[in-house]
Amino acid sequence: MKHVRTKYGTACILSAALLAMVGCSKSENPGPGDGNGEEHGEKYFIAATAGSSTYLLTANDLGAGTATIVGNGVEIPRTYNMWVNNGTTASVGLIYAQGDPGIGISYGLDANGVLAPVGNEFQITSRFTTYGAFDKYVITGVSGQTLTDGKTGSVFNFIDLENHNSMTQKTVVTENFTGNGQQATFSGIVDLGNGEFLTGLVVSEPKDPSQGGGGSTGPVTHPDSVWVAALDADLNVKRIYRDDRISYASGRFKSQYYSQIAKAGDGMVYVFSGAYDGNTTKPAGALRIKGGATEFDADYYFNIEAESGGYRFRKVWHITEDYFLLEVYNDVEYGSSTPATQYAVVKMKEKTLKWVTQGFPAKNDITATGLPFADNGKIYFPVTTASAQPTVYVIDPATATAKAGLVVEAEGIASLSRFTY
Repeated sequence: MKHVRTKYGTACILSAALLAMVGCSKSENPGPGDGNGEEHGEKYFIAATAGSSTYLLTANDLGAGTATIVGNGVEIPRTYNMWVNNGTTASVGLIYAQGDPGIGISYGLDANGVLAPVGNEFQITSRFTTYGAFDKYVITGVSGQTLTDGKTGSVFNFIDLENHNSMTQKTVVTENFTGNGQQATFSGIVDLGNGEFLTGLVVSEPKDPSQGGGGSTGPVTHPDSVWVAALDADLNVKRIYRDDRISYASGRFKSQYYSQIAKAGDGMVYVFSGAYDGNTTKPAGALRIKGGATEFDADYYFNIEAESGGYRFRKVWHITEDYFLLEVYNDVEYGSSTPATQYAVVKMKEKTLKWVTQGFPAKNDITATGLPFADNGKIYFPVTTASAQPTVYVIDPATATAKAGLVVEAEGIASLSRFTY
């Protein structure tokens, strides 16, 4: 093992020979190779955690086996609040530093299939409240900022994965963004594939300057409407979608805004609302935007709250086709600190919901989860419980059943992905 000092810290990196074996274990299920452990251009990626460090590992299979951080992987002496995957090229680790500079990294596989940085470390000088992948970029954004001209707006960082992670900062004024005198906070980045991305808008009343806090926003005053903006790479507003059938499209926890917009396999965009705001009269549900449409589909509405028996949800992930996984609050009556550790699969065209219970830990046993990863028609979900090592659960959306897969000997699993080389 050798120690490599980076600009912002020290990382322990194993030799290429050891890295090629990280996380590989004998399994009944062949992985991305030919079934015999041979490498043919792709591996699964695991960001595991222990103490104040992150351990980056690879594996040939997420559906079975065991991996360990002991003597394996790339050790980085810090932890990351969020990982963002951009295709199969790289996974980007972001640190939320509450206003202080946060150091980000990106990792992929080199030509020999060995874990390696993709570009340079980068520094985000402001906090972020939303994030996502767009074109060749990973984007972070924070709203409610006072811009250089004194107006209130959002600051976006475009991290260019094809140019050594060079970062460009761009801003957009959010005052009167929807034409009703309100402020807008952005939630989510969904790449449309045409040079535009969609983002949800949480529209709120401007805060009285006498209350302090710069240009931050106050209580939400439009909880019974959903707004979605289409922006281009220069943050030009191409169009705005609005509808009154659901509340705003964003999950929330403290300062974080969780995307509730996602594309299905056929390119149809589904806009969800977990109905987070306690003042909304709208149930948790979903609308959709057809390809190239300039408004919501008037013929589509899915009352998810009714299908769930009155539960509302916080996060949304696309699995395959028109299947999505929802992270649902544990209680019908909930607040900002209510746990959300039960899960359901929704099939959007048929407007059905199935709870994920068979083969999955009980909601009260789950102590932590990581970023799930959809691949080959299933979704791989890292879960930690008090009684077991962090485990990747493989969820089949058609049956909404799960089975325990790869076990990682660590304290937690932050993220999963698949890289090609």
